Amino acid sequence: MLASYEAVSLVNLYLPKTREDVMKKHLFSRMFVVGAVVMLMGFGLNAYAGMGKGTGNPGMDAASANLTDDQIKRMETERNAFQTATQGNRQQLNEKRLALQAELAKQTPDAATCAALQKEISDLQSQFDQKRLTHILEMKKIDPNFTEGRGMGPGMGHPMGHGMGNSPFGGKQTN
Repeated sequence: MLASYEAVSLVNLYLPKTREDVMKKHLFSRMFVVGAVVMLMGFGLNAYAGMGKGTGNPGMDAASANLTDDQIKRMETERNAFQTATQGNRQQLNEKRLALQAELAKQTPDAATCAALQKEISDLQSQFDQKRLTHILEMKKIDPNFTEGRGMGPGMGHPMGHGMGNSPFGGKQTN
């Protein structure tokens, strides 16, 4: 067991001895806080600055640095043509999915209506997938390194809103 003198001397080791020691301790604390704030602001600004980058064209952000202006123009033309050609298909898919969701949300959904809607959705999705495949192959003719990416936007697969727990086939509706 420590004598009271030894206990007091251990406490005194950790207490500042002079006013200058106290000032140094506070200066260090303030510098640490200011540094942390500056660092957090830097991370925040960096994240904000990165938002909105890119053209929205899949495979064109990083790869466009290696493409000629003609190739970029041809890819944009092909992408716009694909968007225009599939606009009706994407609209129909969305409408049928919403209709299926509405039918399934009923207390007693009609099985025949649900089956018919699902068949229409599957047929429309199959048509869309064939057009998408043709589009990808055309893009690869222009740029062999083309990859389909996130930039395709809504309607290029599952519509926004579908996901875990928010599908037309079960789960809790969050809308």
